[in-house]
Order: sequence, then C-alpha cells, then structure tokens
Amino acid sequence: MYDLDSGAEARRISEAALQLLEAYEIPANPDYFRLMYDYVSGRDPVVTRQLGDAASESNVRFRRVATDLLLHHYGEGRTLNLLSETGGALGEIVNRSAGQLAEAGSEAKDFSSELGGFADGLGVTDTTVNIDNLVEQMVTSTRRMQAKCAKLETDLSQSSNEINNLRNKLDETRAEALTDKLTGISNRAGFDKALSTAIVEARDENDPMTLVMCDIDHFKSFNDNYGHQVGDQVLRLVGGILRSTLKGQDIPCRYGGEEFAMILPRTELQGASKVAEAIRTAIERKRIVRKSTGEAISRVTMSFGVAEYIPGEPGSDLIERADNALYLAKNAGRNRVCLEEPVTASPVAATRPAMAATG
Repeated sequence: MYDLDSGAEARRISEAALQLLEAYEIPANPDYFRLMYDYVSGRDPVVTRQLGDAASESNVRFRRVATDLLLHHYGEGRTLNLLSETGGALGEIVNRSAGQLAEAGSEAKDFSSELGGFADGLGVTDTTVNIDNLVEQMVTSTRRMQAKCAKLETDLSQSSNEINNLRNKLDETRAEALTDKLTGISNRAGFDKALSTAIVEARDENDPMTLVMCDIDHFKSFNDNYGHQVGDQVLRLVGGILRSTLKGQDIPCRYGGEEFAMILPRTELQGASKVAEAIRTAIERKRIVRKSTGEAISRVTMSFGVAEYIPGEPGSDLIERADNALYLAKNAGRNRVCLEEPVTASPVAATRPAMAATG
C-alpha cells in the first residue's frame, strides 16, 4: 500500500518522475511512472539503489534496469500472489475430493457388511414374509448406495471442472506475464525464458541459433514531436511487423523501451541477416499517419545487430555481441543491418568476431 503524500509533495515527485521519463526516453505509461515515482520518493529501497547505480552509468543501462525492475520487482510479486491464491484454491478442491472419496469408501464398506448380513439372513429364514422383508431392505440399501455413488460422481465431476478452470487461469496468467501489453509480443521476461530455452536446444542438438537486437531510430523524436500516443503507435507498428513476419520457432520480443529482439533457432548468421533485412525493409516502407486527417507525418526506420550463438557461451555474452553489432549499425548511419562474421574456433580460444554491415 502507498502512503499518501501531501498535495504539494505529490506534485513535486510527479513532476520529477515525468522529467526522468523524458530524460531517459522511457515511455510515460502508468507502470513506468509508478517506478519513477518510487525512485524519486525513495519509498522503495531496492528501486532507489538499483536505479541510482544505473543513473551513474548510461541512459541505456538506466532504461534496462528500469525494465528489469518493472518486470521482476513488481510483476513477479503480482504473479506470485496469483499463484498462491490458485494453489490455495487447488488445495481446497483436493481436500474436499479426498473427503468425498473417504466417505464413499466408508459407505461402501458399510454396504458390503449389509449385503453380507442379508446373505446370512437368507440362509436361515424359513418364511416368505421374512424373505420379502430382507429383499425390501436390500433394495432400499442398494438404492441408497446408488444415490451416494451418483452424488459422488457429480461432486468429483464438479471438482474436475474446477481444476480445469484453475489450470486454464494459470496458463492465461503465465502467458500474460510473458507478453508485452502494448505490442502483443514477448516481453523482457519472455525474452529471458525463450533465450535460455533456445540456448539449451542449440547446445544439446548442435544446431545454430542467432540473436538479433534491433532498435527504433530516433524514437525520442516521435514522442517529442507528436506525443507519446504516436510513440506507442510506432511501438505497436514494429511489434505487428515482427509478429507477422517471423514464422515457426522464431520469437519476436520487446526487450525494453524502443529496443526489440528476435530469437532465431536453427538459423545461421547469414540467414538471420536476410530475415533482419526483410524486416528492416518492411518497416522502412511504413508511414505514421495522423488519424484525424490521414496525413503521413513520419516514416519509421530501425537498426539491427546480428550475432550467432557460440556453443558454451552464456546468454549474456550473446546479447552483448548482438548489442555491439547494433551499436555499429547506429554509428554507421542507422537504418541498416550489422552482423558478426561466423566463428569457427572453440569458445575458449575464440576471440570476438569481426563485424560487417549490410543494408
């Protein structure tokens, strides 16, 4: 829960938070605003410490730490709460079902004893009346047991439906936690999970795997010149193109802010370069249109850095190499694809590969 700041103090903190969002070119959405508010106010020591350290390094570092905090420091807690609630509900269902089965087992045992008593009675009775009475009692007991079994079946069916609903809810929550709300593609948490999986598969199956890091050129100008709604429109445009262009096992991700990533399993460097170039061309052809007038107000371009996975290297090294290629693309004039040459040496002996630019 938040402690309420005074009106003047809240305005001061809010203005400082908005200035930080502007200075570090971070989208001014409610989640990032809350993060900056916590940072300025000092109410969250973890946020204050990590963002404070990142602020002394670089804008890129600050943005990445902010994204990590948003996903893991805030988002993980929300997900864990939901998992805890779901686990509690599941426990109640299991306990209830176990009780129903235990009760049914006890009743079945009693019914078996009743049937045994009826059998003994039939062996010693010598009158039609007594036989009729025993048969009537057997019919009554059998019907009672049938009713109990029918109720048990209904109860267990209900429990099964409840468990399926909880499972669906968990699946939806898991997918939502890994999806960027604005663009509809994987978010940073989804990227981390997908990259780890892709690295394991590439290592175990001895297959190539390539990572593409990409960044919207001059993204700050969209927000400065046209407002954050247009900036969001640009992000949605890029996410839509990545989502519609990549097929099969290829995974598009929003890495953070205006930076995106593509994980391309079973793809070598040159093949990944062609994919990146196709996407670069598709984005270059797009124009941002003012909805009120239909006027084309700007074009969008992106820069791309491509690096192929070296067997045995950690994911952080692969990201760094792809980032280096991306920075080369930026320094070479933007709106282009830069890639590393393939590496043939072992990861222990290999030096960092040279880079080449295309596009």
